[in-house]
Amino acid sequence: MASIFQRKKGGAWWIKYYVNGRQVYYSLGTKDARVAKRIKRQIEGEDAKGELQAPSKTPLSAFLEDFCKFLSTIRTKKSYSADISVLRVFFGPICPALLHGSCVNTRWRAENARAVEDKMERHHIKAGFLEEITPSLIEGFISRRIREDGIAPKTANRYREVLHRMFGYAAKNWGFVPPDRRSPNPAALVERRREPAHNIRFLNMAQIDEQLQVLEDKPIIKVLVAILIYAGLRREEALWLTVEDVDIEKRLIYVRAKSINEEHWQPKTKRNRVVPISSALQEILATYKPQRSEPWFFPSPRGIRWDPDNFSQDLREINRAHGLRWSCLDFRHTFGSQLAQKGESLYKIAELMGNSPEICRRHYAALMPEKMHDVVEFSPGNAPKVDRTELMLRQILEKLEQKEPSAGAPQLRLIRTAVGETAS
Repeated sequence: MASIFQRKKGGAWWIKYYVNGRQVYYSLGTKDARVAKRIKRQIEGEDAKGELQAPSKTPLSAFLEDFCKFLSTIRTKKSYSADISVLRVFFGPICPALLHGSCVNTRWRAENARAVEDKMERHHIKAGFLEEITPSLIEGFISRRIREDGIAPKTANRYREVLHRMFGYAAKNWGFVPPDRRSPNPAALVERRREPAHNIRFLNMAQIDEQLQVLEDKPIIKVLVAILIYAGLRREEALWLTVEDVDIEKRLIYVRAKSINEEHWQPKTKRNRVVPISSALQEILATYKPQRSEPWFFPSPRGIRWDPDNFSQDLREINRAHGLRWSCLDFRHTFGSQLAQKGESLYKIAELMGNSPEICRRHYAALMPEKMHDVVEFSPGNAPKVDRTELMLRQILEKLEQKEPSAGAPQLRLIRTAVGETAS
């Protein structure tokens, strides 16, 4: 049998019951007696059917090591690194997978290495078992980081997302049963932060010319930036291009999965695509001759694949010296923004950029306001003028309608449509 009680008058209701001879009690988080009684009846019903489970006791260090190994099998290298960073900030380096790296490059001798300073130590949650991580504990951690470190709402939601996945894995593979029955997944009870509308930045034609002019003495970086601008590739997509991926004669760029030197890579959306080379980009590519001895279309100064962060750092230093603040993401948005302003459909833009139409709608729909002119007009006569081709077609049809059809000749039947008038 279960029992409910209040520790003080008017306070929250608590519940106490036994599972396999083990006492379980916790706050129900409600002051409503009816809600407390309903939960009590539910627990007694599960006990009668033999379905009542005692809270588990999961060693946190061993579980996190196993969870990190699981993440390494389902996430890309970049996404796995980001997930590990979230777990390391939350829990600290409590298992081998969450240990901090070394300050010294691996090419140096091991005795010269020293551990990276743990600058987030004050934020780590101290716990020995997974069941000690409660919704209030997670909420407090995220709130402190927002107040003290000013993290963005998107970053706060990222913590919630990773922890939600972690508890789901624990329930499925480690038999995790939380002490509080209200939260099978404690992270699910944490409030999501409202993320502000994303404002994109992009270059106009004069700024594109200025950016490429600044890179005139850096031919590899210049051509790479040109591909980001005129083809809309992501940074990693451009850095993973091989010589075979860029067909100058057919004017095509192939963004596709590949394995090179025992390292596998695939596009972010896991979909291969082909991007046509524009005339402006073709002129720039005509001046660039990649090293045929290397598989990479854009080899790094050391002749290997360019690390994305190292490339961004090199580009940032060059731009900073010339008073520019553009990033690789700004170049990619330039491609989508220029096409949207030209009037191309968001579906075509999404296909070219390897995005979903919904993402392109959020980013670029505001750049096409003239497409809504005819929508807000109550009277068709107030809509913007049609183009010359449609106007000429209407005039021809009006003349045909006025003519007397000859005997035996097929008559034209005019059908009015939403766009104009056509004959059948």
